[in-house]
Amino acid sequence: MDNLEIIENLKHILPPTEAIIGYGSGIYKQTGYNENERPDKDVIIIVDNFKQFLLEDYTQNPNHFSKDFDIKTLQNKKDKINFYNNIGCLKFCQENINFKAMIISKKSLEEDLKTWKYFGMAGRLTKPILYQNIPESLEIAINKNRENILITALLFETKDILTKQELYNTISKLTYIYDFRTILPGEKKTKTVDIVNGAFNFFEEKYGQNQLIKVQNNNIINPHPIKLIHNLPENLNIYLNNHLKNIDLNNINEKDIEKLSQLLHTYFFKTNLPNSIKLALSSSTTLGKKQTVKHALSKVKRHFQK
Repeated sequence: MDNLEIIENLKHILPPTEAIIGYGSGIYKQTGYNENERPDKDVIIIVDNFKQFLLEDYTQNPNHFSKDFDIKTLQNKKDKINFYNNIGCLKFCQENINFKAMIISKKSLEEDLKTWKYFGMAGRLTKPILYQNIPESLEIAINKNRENILITALLFETKDILTKQELYNTISKLTYIYDFRTILPGEKKTKTVDIVNGAFNFFEEKYGQNQLIKVQNNNIINPHPIKLIHNLPENLNIYLNNHLKNIDLNNINEKDIEKLSQLLHTYFFKTNLPNSIKLALSSSTTLGKKQTVKHALSKVKRHFQK
């Protein structure tokens, strides 16, 4: 089976889902892996009700849960609107395929795509992803999310002329920058470049044809689209507007471009660092503490083996 068939087949095993999206090195090959490495199939499982889905999956597929998973904790968990109360992680083997699944409610995912308040999931959906048959509202949100990351990447870069590789590397980097995992030895330092190198055609298709991209002599002329700040997700939009009150958007200069790039660095530091930690903690409640530690140690082990 190809990866799309694997994703679609998973739907028949699970309780009802809104959509399943594949991503990561097990779905799109990345450079930096040897032929003997077989990365897990990373998927985002989007559901209507987070708690109900997990309870049903526990009944149907108990092998999806680790031995230290506490079903009583889940049963007693109150239904809350809180983002981190509606997201979790599972690792399991199904039909000899290893999956790492992020489960999230559709409402919470759409909130992150709209606001970038948490960015962890919205960031994943800016990179190479694979899916079929998803709700139209989610398809629209994903495409809008790509426009937002392209604008942000162009504002993040201060250079007037960029190669396509540099732009796509920045798009890929914004998900990982200041993520606490990048500080640990388990996460590859070349991850962002490996993603682009392995799926360059994907980035070309999704970003290279955008009307903002003007190519001259095989390089991109950076438009520094500061006037499009109002199009960006709610939280980032408010943050930038609060810090750019003294800048004339119709007459920007080099210092303004530098300031904007610094502001974006600060925004992603304040967003990615705490939220990456919170996401790991929320995942441990479904994955189980022992399984979470085991997964982290396996990454560290691979790092030192290389």
